[in-house]
Amino acid sequence: MPVGCVTCYFVRHGERIDHIDDTWAQRAQTPYDPPLTNDGHMQAQRTGALIHTLEQNAASSTQRTEYLVLTSPFLRCVQTSEELCRGFHRQHTQMHSSLNTEWQVAVEPGLCEVMSENYFAEPVPDSLIDQRISDIASKKVCGNMAYDTTYTQVKQELPTYPENFQDMMARFVGTLDYTTSKQIDELLAQADVETGVRKVVVMVTHGAGVGSLLWATTRQPGAHTVPYCCLTQAQIVARTSQPLSMFGTTRIPAYQWTVNYRAYSEHLPNL
Repeated sequence: MPVGCVTCYFVRHGERIDHIDDTWAQRAQTPYDPPLTNDGHMQAQRTGALIHTLEQNAASSTQRTEYLVLTSPFLRCVQTSEELCRGFHRQHTQMHSSLNTEWQVAVEPGLCEVMSENYFAEPVPDSLIDQRISDIASKKVCGNMAYDTTYTQVKQELPTYPENFQDMMARFVGTLDYTTSKQIDELLAQADVETGVRKVVVMVTHGAGVGSLLWATTRQPGAHTVPYCCLTQAQIVARTSQPLSMFGTTRIPAYQWTVNYRAYSEHLPNL
């Protein structure tokens, strides 16, 4: 296994409109799917710039880095993904860096919000997934990235409603494990024809999702403070003795990770 050649960034979406406008949901056609606020867009751009800075420090001049953004199908996450890429590109221009700026994006339902009765009065329709893929493919959103048509979703539908906390944890552990395995398989397949390739996966999700991914990579229990657009950087170091289980059946991850910048938000002092 090419240890150290897969890095993940976990990002919570930016500030959502219904958290500052109590009347938004009453007027909206899809009250379960709020967009970002103006501050939310700015938060995501700053986080994208931070990713660029971290990547400059991590990438070797002899390595080629491939970037893939996996986003929850909810609009606030897709908009956050677009702004992350925009902030990365802006920092690249300002720093005149040599990093690869070609990002690809794909919708991953396994990263969606916890389908709790505390958040949703009724099930969110699975049509949200195809709608969001269509929006990205037609450049209505994420116009600065190409949709990765080769990506196979870990989960093809939204979780069963209502979803309990333990099932949500298992869903995020499974999404991380299967995504990581796919990246490693791709690296191994390229080994004979190309060396020095590095995979970076940016996972854009929700507060509970970031908390679950922190558990999967640190194995430290307890609540985590997860501000808007906080950033976690995780790098794979080894495979555990845990087999790659059937998706959603275990909360024990199949890989060991080293974690930096855990739910980091100091780059957002005024937002």
